[in-house]
Amino acid sequence: MSREDPIKAEKDFTETLNQQLPEIEKIPDYKERLEKYLLLEKQTRQSSDVASSKRVLAKIVATLAQHQDWDYLNDLITTLSKKHGQLKSSIQSFIKDSIKVLDELNNSHPHELETKIKLIETIRTVTDKKIFVEVERAVVSRQLADIYLEQKNDLDKAVEIMNELQVETYSLMPFKEKIEFILEQIRLTLEKKDYNQAKILSRKILLKSLKDLPEFKVTYLKFVIEIYQHEYDYDAIVQNFLLLIQVPTLSQQELQAYSQDIVFYNLLDSSVKKLTHNEELKRNTEAKILHLLEIFSTDELINKSIDADYDFKQFTIFKDAKNFENLEKRIIEHNLRVINKFYQAIKLDRLAFLLQLPIDECEKSVSQLVNEGMITAKINRPKGVVKFSKTKHLEGSDPRTSDNHVNGLLNDWCFDVDKLLEEVDSIGHLINKEEMMYGIKQKV
Repeated sequence: MSREDPIKAEKDFTETLNQQLPEIEKIPDYKERLEKYLLLEKQTRQSSDVASSKRVLAKIVATLAQHQDWDYLNDLITTLSKKHGQLKSSIQSFIKDSIKVLDELNNSHPHELETKIKLIETIRTVTDKKIFVEVERAVVSRQLADIYLEQKNDLDKAVEIMNELQVETYSLMPFKEKIEFILEQIRLTLEKKDYNQAKILSRKILLKSLKDLPEFKVTYLKFVIEIYQHEYDYDAIVQNFLLLIQVPTLSQQELQAYSQDIVFYNLLDSSVKKLTHNEELKRNTEAKILHLLEIFSTDELINKSIDADYDFKQFTIFKDAKNFENLEKRIIEHNLRVINKFYQAIKLDRLAFLLQLPIDECEKSVSQLVNEGMITAKINRPKGVVKFSKTKHLEGSDPRTSDNHVNGLLNDWCFDVDKLLEEVDSIGHLINKEEMMYGIKQKV
């Protein structure tokens, strides 16, 4: 059972070690030397001499590593860590020394690799649920995950090893190492395509905490963007890209690529934001691409020939079929909003002509936008007429959450019902009060 370091050792073995260690090192048989070291280890441990105990343990590790006796080291890691009265600082130093000699084992040699895995597993076992060696456990766990990933091509096992550690709770781990470790957890989880777990891990890092760590901020934002790209959350993608282009360490080429992505993802969002005021975006985006923001924000119909003008599929974003499909949908939505502003009623065939769609698809598009709360319209099929109602909501707000939408009506109705119940409750209290007053008067 380990114990806290004492304020003062019961006996100082410094002089003893200074005399005996040089003599022990002269013994040719390393096993005999180890017996001498273990005897000294027992004496220093029982005397609570932390400094001397660390010196002896370091000699034990160095001797075993020098003679490649990894099996004995593996046994001693378990045995010495469990010795009664073993000091926490001594265990921590012993584990650190053992981790350092792991580099002497060659990962490309199968036998040495298995020996290394065995040693790491032993260290992970003796450090499990021990706060004072939690950092050392994280270090060897990352080494083990790298082995499974690079040598055994076992991504699932590597992710399992890394994600079992909650390093954000480790008080002894430096902040920078914590961030680096969590980012590695996110990277492996994304490589596994487990986007839900990656999103959970990303919430362990506060963006404002990366203010002075630009290299980590860039990596973190790229991971977050990848998560939202999988979810097709265009608004979140745009917001994180806008933060990304503000990082001063980015190259000009990266700035141009990210600025172009901002424009395209903004077009894919259901409510196109006015980003022309963003100087960083204007400075790093081609004028032709930037002009798309004006096209999608003016009250003019967009012709389908825009695809031929820009050849959207040449860009990486639109090689994703769903993104290209959403772009076509956004063009239709924009045109319907414009038509909604200028028409109270329109023939269905005329609407189809303006939208450059077959009548069936035109009707389907109108129905979808009505269901999503983008517009308010009714289709008279016998007459082939679409009637629009003028929607009123704040500019730049999402129509699905505006007052004219059915959710707004339901909220108003719920408020009215709550108010009615409050009035009924108040009336009930007044009636009870009158009955009590009447009863008192009758008794008097």
